[in-house]
Amino acid sequence: MSFNLSKLVQFLAMVLLIPVFSAHAKVVEYELNVESKTVNFTGKPVEHALAINGSIPAPTLRFELGDEAVIKVINHTNEPTTLHWHGILVPWNMDGPAFSNNKLIQPGQSFTFRFPIKHTGTYWYHSHTELQEQRGLYGAIVIEDSPQKYEVDHDIVMVLSDWIDEHPQKVLANLKKEGDYYAFKKDFFPSLLGAIRHGQVWDYLRGEWTRMGPMDLSDVGYDAFLINGKISQDLSQIQPGDRVRFRIINAAASSYFYVNIGDLRDFHVISKDGMNVQPLKVNEIRMGIGETYDVLFDVPDGHMRPEFRATVQDITGFASVNLGSHGHIEKVPEKMKPSPYGMGDMNHGGSGHGGGGHGGGHDDHGDMDMEEPGDSMSGDMDVMDGIKTTNRLMYKMLKSEHPTNIDDNLIRAQVIDLELSGDMERYTWHINGKPFTEDKYIEIRENEVITFRMINKTMMHHPMHLHGHFFRLLNGQGDNAPLFHTVDVGPMKTVTIEFHANEPGIWFLHCHNLYHMKMGMARLVKYEGFERPDELKEDEKKYSKQFTKDSDFFPRVEASLFSNHAELEVGMNGGFWDVELNIETDEYNSSDIEADLVFKRYLSRFLAVMGGGEYEDGEMHAILGAAYTLPLNVQMETYVRSDGKVVLKLRKRIPLARRLDFEIEPEFGYKDIFEWELEAALMYKIKNNVSIGGFFKDTDNSGRTVGIGVRIRF
Repeated sequence: MSFNLSKLVQFLAMVLLIPVFSAHAKVVEYELNVESKTVNFTGKPVEHALAINGSIPAPTLRFELGDEAVIKVINHTNEPTTLHWHGILVPWNMDGPAFSNNKLIQPGQSFTFRFPIKHTGTYWYHSHTELQEQRGLYGAIVIEDSPQKYEVDHDIVMVLSDWIDEHPQKVLANLKKEGDYYAFKKDFFPSLLGAIRHGQVWDYLRGEWTRMGPMDLSDVGYDAFLINGKISQDLSQIQPGDRVRFRIINAAASSYFYVNIGDLRDFHVISKDGMNVQPLKVNEIRMGIGETYDVLFDVPDGHMRPEFRATVQDITGFASVNLGSHGHIEKVPEKMKPSPYGMGDMNHGGSGHGGGGHGGGHDDHGDMDMEEPGDSMSGDMDVMDGIKTTNRLMYKMLKSEHPTNIDDNLIRAQVIDLELSGDMERYTWHINGKPFTEDKYIEIRENEVITFRMINKTMMHHPMHLHGHFFRLLNGQGDNAPLFHTVDVGPMKTVTIEFHANEPGIWFLHCHNLYHMKMGMARLVKYEGFERPDELKEDEKKYSKQFTKDSDFFPRVEASLFSNHAELEVGMNGGFWDVELNIETDEYNSSDIEADLVFKRYLSRFLAVMGGGEYEDGEMHAILGAAYTLPLNVQMETYVRSDGKVVLKLRKRIPLARRLDFEIEPEFGYKDIFEWELEAALMYKIKNNVSIGGFFKDTDNSGRTVGIGVRIRF
């Protein structure tokens, strides 16, 4: 057995320092009162908001290394709640999520969280119950360096968030009705004519052929974006020449933000997710949901107030803070709206200068990530013909301040692939093809090195957060790979992380887009041999039925009333199941009613088996068949009826122009003779749930009819 003198010295030093550390540790106590609150961010009072100690965001909790945190959470609302300490290393039974880590804090009850403060940095806390985070339950946590590593004149927390006046449960119900429900509100209508105008027809057609659809940067149409609970504000205490440390937290429910200061002024990134990195000079950060960054900014001398701006990724709004109280405001240049037509040319920003409030656009380098060619490893400013352009922080530029490599003597477990997928139409989100309710656990062994390879098969960003651990992002920086707790996995990208499994327990791994997590993109990382206490199992058995699950059914109703045709479609969408009832009549003739009731079980995003019944010509028939999405996003259904008739139905929606859709539905049948009919509609959306247009029908036996009318969705 070999003798290691250096390790013996380290061990003795640790043992000798334990009494000193304990003697100087102080208890820092907070009382957090969760309350209902009426707010008005948009000119409209909203009664469903939630606050802590009357504040949105919640009060900032401050600690120092070595403190013992004692946080009493009192629930004054009429609904259960929990709080999670995002990024903080805590004992597994203090992490917050209900049923896996803690019991629910019921109305009128309280729970006291106790945990040691073992590391410094910028973190945050939020509800981990239902969609309460969207309603206002989030706040910052600051753990101070001692002594301070950087001398600054101001140390300022910036909590970024999104706000919608609708109740989040209604938002989720809308998304389940139609994945692009908020396109009208955001004025985001990808179309064939739009692709032609943008010169991206090939990208559009490729997206259709591969059944990926258009690029989508945000599911929800928000009413406001906030920094520290306000749309805009001034920080009058900041003076020219001051050095400011901004602790930036993306506490949004489902929004990424671009962060800029003034006329694309440089700042230095010094920390990511609370962990120090070697300082990098950039002028933009794209922040995923749940990420935190610390930056240093030197306020320029002169008569100006630089604007600190957080612009939402789909460029539908922003929040801003003016740094100072004197001089003119130096605005962040406006960003150009992104292209929805594909990823072939993501350089959609333009190269306008636009500073000082001139209103020009600036290049945002698109939405590519670590593998994007031409990214500067040093963070130096890009220059195009002498014009300053965006120099965004890329993950591959981040380098830990100290080596983070894991002991080579540890067992390295097999790489675990996590495929991130989903169906925007039905609004379901999966890991390895299954939602949370169908596959809850990823089991790992203590003291092994665990590697997750996260493979994004969607056209959306997914900010993946692992509770209870920091992980190394394998970004090409070798021993100095940075430590994260949340990582953005970009559209059609793969990200690899590794961590030492040294925190026995059970921990959430999930997409921090709140609606994606709720609809299935989550797992529990469970250490082998670990069992939840009976009290948590009993709590889950007693209360879990109260909460929304990814397998729950959500209704949708659509009524079409044309001068020659009427149709009613009622559906229920739940997990892998769809239930659809369709009733229609031509010329409003009661003797000419057709109807079908179909149950679908999806085997994959594109394939479902189906069965049910069809009413036609006064007779009822059982049906059995399959539904499949063909290339070009053509919806196909084929089935056999109990009377022997074979039916094939096709459906295709073509967005011709902004708000203008063309729909075509051919149907073919065979039993003794060949039959066909063709339905088509040209519809213009005048409101989010109301369209007007024309209807055409042609059949092999009753001729053609044309009508006009309205379609309403409920």
